[in-house]
Amino acid sequence: MKALIVCLLLLTLTNATCGADERVVPPSEGAAYETDRPGEIENPFTLPVGSLEIVDYLVGANGPAREDVFGGEGSAVFMDTALRVGLAPRVEALISVDSFLAENSLQGSRSESGFGYTTLAAKWNILKDAEGDYGIGLAPFVRLPLNQSIGGTARPALGIIVPFEFDLESGWDLQGSTGIARSNESPRNWSTQWENQVGIERTLTNALVAYLELQVESGGGPTAWSTEFGINWRMSTRAVADIGGSIGIGANRARMCYAGLGWRF
Repeated sequence: MKALIVCLLLLTLTNATCGADERVVPPSEGAAYETDRPGEIENPFTLPVGSLEIVDYLVGANGPAREDVFGGEGSAVFMDTALRVGLAPRVEALISVDSFLAENSLQGSRSESGFGYTTLAAKWNILKDAEGDYGIGLAPFVRLPLNQSIGGTARPALGIIVPFEFDLESGWDLQGSTGIARSNESPRNWSTQWENQVGIERTLTNALVAYLELQVESGGGPTAWSTEFGINWRMSTRAVADIGGSIGIGANRARMCYAGLGWRF
């Protein structure tokens, strides 16, 4: 409940900041200016050369949503901060960092705070049309633990993600990604995690877009299904806000809510 209140407060603050620039993102630019939500790369498009974008999310999650942190128990509130830089035509670099503000375990251990993981990635938009009606990307990444007491592991992970997006016309878009991550349990024992998601976006106005996604993860444990939903608010040509949540399906008890802001320079 506390995490949800914090998310709502952050959305209220974004309403106060958008008055500095009331221009709405034109439809031709909208497809190329979207944020990747916490822990995801599902936008195949890249920033223009020399452009810089900072994306900051406040996230509240229960234990099953972040088993990498506390083994499926407790809860946490953390910041997910990402920096995107346009390096070359259709190529960008990305670095993101988890900063845990509060973490509580049900096992009675003391609360922890500080850095969790950092992710380094490069994204190449391998296919897109002139109007931005469709696109496919390729994003290799490496994930490094910064604090073993929070992350619970000193093992890095590496992998690759293929994000995609297609304009279905009449205000509907299909978006998603498929990816694989590998981490070593020991020098001779590697684990593989498959992550897939597909979603529908619906343009409500020139500034508001609603989305609904289906996600599935497998490998290293039982297959986990979940759904994600929210509203993306393109406040101006330089700022975008996002608020949403994720709920596990069936045996998956994961719960998460988030609110974020993206600024382009």
